[in-house]
Amino acid sequence: MPTTSSRPVPSGRRVLVIGATGLVGREVVRALRERGATPAVLVRDPARLGSREGVEVVVGDLRDAASVRRAVAGADVVFHVSPHEPDEVALTTTVVEACEAAGTRLVFAGVHAVGRTALHGWLLRRLYGVLLPRYRGKLALARRVERSATTPVVLVPSNFMQNDEVLLDVLRAGEHVHPAHPKGLNRVDLRDLGEVAARILLDPEFPSGTHAVVGPRSLTGPECARIWSEALGHPVAYRGDDDEALDRALRAHLTGHRLEDWRSSMRVIRRMAVVATPAQLADTERLLGRRPTDLREMAARVVAEHAVGVG
Repeated sequence: MPTTSSRPVPSGRRVLVIGATGLVGREVVRALRERGATPAVLVRDPARLGSREGVEVVVGDLRDAASVRRAVAGADVVFHVSPHEPDEVALTTTVVEACEAAGTRLVFAGVHAVGRTALHGWLLRRLYGVLLPRYRGKLALARRVERSATTPVVLVPSNFMQNDEVLLDVLRAGEHVHPAHPKGLNRVDLRDLGEVAARILLDPEFPSGTHAVVGPRSLTGPECARIWSEALGHPVAYRGDDDEALDRALRAHLTGHRLEDWRSSMRVIRRMAVVATPAQLADTERLLGRRPTDLREMAARVVAEHAVGVG
């Protein structure tokens, strides 16, 4: 199994990050900058970046195919994450086609059904399509990228720990509304995903392939609530089985397609255990060069960062 390289940034290698203001993209940009790279970031509104330090701003819109082609043509490798948009299939297709036309490598992060065999993968996609009809487009996108002429690397993260950070004020109010099955929910720190993506983006020799990126263990909802109780220093009750509490929290923080995607997926993971296989954990450890971050570590970091106005 390949490992990522710690070699210096290849001279003149240009990395383009699409979606740099999102939960995943910001961590990829952070990790690239920590490795001495100056990534280009494709954004519609540069003001949403907060700071332009350490990045090259490229103004463009995924709904403007010409602007995407121009941005991609100047890059050696592109990072793209599956968006929460009604036209997500068309948007990602635009990125894939631009990369294929330019001969540019694509590193993609999104929802995918990774099977042990081709038949197992097909069966998983069928199952996920039934359980998560809103995610059928995302599943199709990952297959499109996987089969593309972009020397692709597809990264498939488990449940984001940063979902809790989005709902941090709800946690501070004493409620953990994020559902989890009683048999557990594997959760990954997006900083780990950012590190994996950055290492691959900066390594021109990294082979094409698909990799799950997972956390060190699967957690129940009450376990997550206890971890946040410790981090915040006050009781946090698990309310992940309460639809009213979940909907109230999500509506206060999300809108549109993203709101409906989150609502749909969270109701499914309440009923479905999400665990990582030993092979997936071992692969993640190889890609990171260390053990993945535990939720307890991530929660302590987030509380400290928000206490000083960082993050």
